[in-house]
Amino acid sequence: MRVGIIDTERLSEIPKRQWAAHEFCFHIHDLMVHLTRVAEEIGAGHLEIQLRNEADLEALKAATNPIDFLAATGRSKEERRLMVNHVCAALLPDILHFIHGGLAALEKRKFTLAFSLFRKPFKEGLPLLALMCADETKFFQNLKADPRKYFDGQEFNAPAKKAVIAAAIEKCDGMDFAKADTLYSILFDYRNEFGLAGLFDKATHLFTRRTGNATEDYNINFIFKDPRDNDIYESCYQHIAYVLLFIHLLQIELLSRMDFPKNSYLDHLTRTSVGAFEVIFGTGRSRMVQFFNREFREFMECPVCGEQINLRKSTAAKFFLTEMLTCNRCGHAHQLPVSWIFSRASEDDPQSSST
Repeated sequence: MRVGIIDTERLSEIPKRQWAAHEFCFHIHDLMVHLTRVAEEIGAGHLEIQLRNEADLEALKAATNPIDFLAATGRSKEERRLMVNHVCAALLPDILHFIHGGLAALEKRKFTLAFSLFRKPFKEGLPLLALMCADETKFFQNLKADPRKYFDGQEFNAPAKKAVIAAAIEKCDGMDFAKADTLYSILFDYRNEFGLAGLFDKATHLFTRRTGNATEDYNINFIFKDPRDNDIYESCYQHIAYVLLFIHLLQIELLSRMDFPKNSYLDHLTRTSVGAFEVIFGTGRSRMVQFFNREFREFMECPVCGEQINLRKSTAAKFFLTEMLTCNRCGHAHQLPVSWIFSRASEDDPQSSST
């Protein structure tokens, strides 16, 4: 299966059966990049603060930055909002740089580099985004009081991060697919031999001693790994895709608190990206394929031969991610503007929500 959004030359080192999975991961990365860029361009995180009197003006002149001014003048809510917005604007691009590097390294079979790069955004960046979604007041208070003590100490350990992830899932729309236990097992449980936690540590350290992830006798972590082996590709992509979808939904929630529109985009993301995840990684029938064949039937007719088109699992991933619909009869591919349709539906029904 192949989606067709990445040139085959870039995919040549990846086993063909994993091409669609790799393209899906890059697709989610690119969606996050686009939203980050658009939010920055429209100034989504900016706040307008009115100066109430001459004392405010003097305080602004004396402050080293806007956040100090807000703190000095007792505007605690605005201070928290601006700080959270400011962190999001800086943290998300940092996360995306590392994710891009990790995915690019996988294209070259550089496994040690890939998982060293994935470690920071997945184990450290993700919990911060989750905490901002779950309890931005707690995030702000700890960042302001003593970030080293809380975020780099025992208080914000792996079990605490699991609790924060669970709380974030409750706060965010579109999280029906996400489970805190699953994310914890993937990211933090060294006993999960198919998870990412062990790969992160072995990629970062030459020797490890943790139970379940200890360096084997007569070995050095990853040093003697045969780059021609495909075992890592076969085990990692579903986890990476799952984590990326989760981060993207955290991003959408955080941007929505900056008055950044999300309803139609969330509808579109839930049905297309989650649908692509189903057909690439799932077994059996896809709920989303059935949904599109039912709800979009009137639009799914081939403009060349007139044949009624039914999505199949083998072609659905390409459709979900590129909006290109392929006729089962004549093979003609044409565009069905799903994102536009969802946008129009949202305008007609402002109360619509994702399913």
